[in-house]
Amino acid sequence: MNIIKRVLPVLGIIITAVLTITFRTIPKGKTWNNYNILYVKNNTMPANFEALMQESGITEYVSLQNQRIPIMLARNSIEEVMLKVNISSSENKYLYDRQNYFYDSKGEYSLFYIPDYYGKKIDYAVQSLIKAGAQAGIDNTLSYLWLIPVVVLVLTILLTVFSKNKLFFLITAILPCLYVLCNAFYANSISIIILLLCLFIISNIYKRKGAINRLVKGNVIVLAAVGVSIVSAFTVSFLSGFFYLILIAGTLCSILTALNLNTAVTKRYEFQPVMIRSAKRVSVYGGKTNIILPLVLVCTVLIIAYFVLGSFHITGTKNKDNILLPGKTETADSKLPSLENYYRWYWNVKTSPYKSLNENGEYDDDHVVYPEFIEEDGIITQTNLTMYYNQSFKQEVYENIDQLDFYSIETVIKDQGNDFLAGYTKSASYNVSIFGIIMMIICFCMLLFIYFSAMIGKGGKR
Repeated sequence: MNIIKRVLPVLGIIITAVLTITFRTIPKGKTWNNYNILYVKNNTMPANFEALMQESGITEYVSLQNQRIPIMLARNSIEEVMLKVNISSSENKYLYDRQNYFYDSKGEYSLFYIPDYYGKKIDYAVQSLIKAGAQAGIDNTLSYLWLIPVVVLVLTILLTVFSKNKLFFLITAILPCLYVLCNAFYANSISIIILLLCLFIISNIYKRKGAINRLVKGNVIVLAAVGVSIVSAFTVSFLSGFFYLILIAGTLCSILTALNLNTAVTKRYEFQPVMIRSAKRVSVYGGKTNIILPLVLVCTVLIIAYFVLGSFHITGTKNKDNILLPGKTETADSKLPSLENYYRWYWNVKTSPYKSLNENGEYDDDHVVYPEFIEEDGIITQTNLTMYYNQSFKQEVYENIDQLDFYSIETVIKDQGNDFLAGYTKSASYNVSIFGIIMMIICFCMLLFIYFSAMIGKGGKR
């Protein structure tokens, strides 16, 4: 029975470690909402590109090859005829500018916009293209967020130094460190920092009488912070939160293993030492409150600062081939047309047959009047119709984008939102949800509250 009690916790640690490593998550950045950019160098493009994509399970994507004129016109209508006649005129410059979305800034790479729902199939496609001799990649593979595990590992080492029971803390901290190495995300790292603080407290009082009572009643805010850390982990993804719960279970197994190890060691002593002071009489921070809690706060601030700087692309990561790809920027690039350019082109197509060539014609850039002839009771009458280039017209065009019968670049641009400005960028940013940001702030505030409570004596003795 004793062997089972010793083996099961170790088995739990091993299972947790294997699952954490097996299902590790690599940060993915987003240059485009709902799409990934697959780029392939032109002079390495495989002749069987389409076949390789289909073999990878990708059948729907936006490419230059599947683009057509992005407007639905009645066959042989006057608008269609005029468009064909003037296809090479400056009025149709938009049709040529939109092709720039399918090349990098230097025109060396062809770009393909693949919907997010293909998931890992996109990675398989890249691998197939590389095996076929292509120089290819995707825009959202980010460099590893190395500062996150470094901060957590440094904190773990320092907490080990200040812990009253170093071996106990070190054993229990192994799985949390492994978790953050395999899931280097901002919210996850702050969750781990809170968990490490809780383990540090346990390591300092677990040998003393009334340790459990002190942990539960004397450190309610710390335990509440652990609860919040679970929610924070779920803001990254469901899997991230699920494996954080597995991590907590594995950490409990680590605690049991450390206790069993301590029992096995002390049994060898002829004299069994007993702690004189109970857990209620000692500092849960090992008498180093003014060092431990500021240290925890500094590490949390570093993670949040890393996130903020990354959001402004100051620490943003780049695609692995370091090429400039179309994406969201602060200022628009004239080579990459916007939806406003599309609206204006659409307007010109719809109104050009009705614009007078006379300078005094009854129209301007945003206003066209044209006649319509209606036959009633054998009598043909003329009615003047008016078209306006206004928000109502733009909204109609915007809604018609979804009716196009091909995978258009306009659909991709539409998904980016009305504030989208296209330019060329190397950086891909890992997007954190609003809820994730809120939870990181809440976690920091709870740690700040723990610090002030401890300093004024409400969180335990120093």
